[in-house]
Amino acid sequence: MQQKRLNYLDMAKGIGIFLVILGHIEYIQEDTLKWISSFHMPLFFVVGGILARLKQGEKRSVFQSIESRVRGVLTPYLSFSLMLLTMNTITHLLNSEALSGAALARQYVDTFTGYGVHILWFLPAYFIAGTLFAVLTGTCKEWQRNFLIVLLAAGAYGISAGLGLDRYVTWECTLSGYLGYDILITVLRGILAMPFLVMGWYMTRLPKGWPALLLIPGSLLALRAPVFDLHYLYVHPVHYLNAFLCCAGLIALAKALPVSRVLSWLGRNSLVIMCTHATFLVVYYVSLGMFFVKKWIPMSQPAFNLGVAILVCAAEVPIAWIFNRWFGRLIGRSSK
Repeated sequence: MQQKRLNYLDMAKGIGIFLVILGHIEYIQEDTLKWISSFHMPLFFVVGGILARLKQGEKRSVFQSIESRVRGVLTPYLSFSLMLLTMNTITHLLNSEALSGAALARQYVDTFTGYGVHILWFLPAYFIAGTLFAVLTGTCKEWQRNFLIVLLAAGAYGISAGLGLDRYVTWECTLSGYLGYDILITVLRGILAMPFLVMGWYMTRLPKGWPALLLIPGSLLALRAPVFDLHYLYVHPVHYLNAFLCCAGLIALAKALPVSRVLSWLGRNSLVIMCTHATFLVVYYVSLGMFFVKKWIPMSQPAFNLGVAILVCAAEVPIAWIFNRWFGRLIGRSSK
């Protein structure tokens, strides 16, 4: 039974990371991007909540849970961030017009505050959400934990809306100003994501089959709701209902599907794929190659986007293999 649960979680994460890749293709259709964005990041938090419930019997201390998250989440965040900063520093030294000193300095501030450069923002948010969730689970009754999480999320939403932080990317600040707001936004992201962990906590007994139909109202709601993007704090209360419907539907679907080796592999390696596919330009170069293919083989834009996403997954195979084989400690795993 345990292995079956792990298989469906790997497959759900595999579907999620494929949608993440698809959403980062520059020419993706607006409605498709809106639908993907409505639940693809919440899905990883939901899976985290499911895993927290499944591991409840291990009786690990709060300290052990935090230590595990430091190794499994913050270690890869620092590893990939330092790789990216090294690459961008070299770019600046070779061609300061391509990346100015001010922009590079901002990336250093974003990295060491946990705000994150590009997709790497997700890992500090996941760490904060998971750590606070573990602390509350270990120190409070279940109903008290849930009440506090809703209260914290409501407060975070009020702070974000009150300060207009969804417009933060348009602000001009000093480096010290960016430092303060970066830290605040990093914490708010984690708090706003905690309800998704609660959702996952209660999805462990979600039956397979019919709940997959929840994807239909969830998808319709996604197209009518405002755009959701936790990265930029584009968050509205309706997004929690939207994420619940779509994530529950997708989890139920993953349970009902036969085991897929491809989806399971994508799920098991979603961390490396998440951190490399866009940040290290895999999507960019695959898209560039597909433009040459499109000159010889006419295809619709949806077919083009799907082809890019599939080829990016294929390109990630050697990348994931290299990290798993030789650089396991950089991604929070033991090197073999």
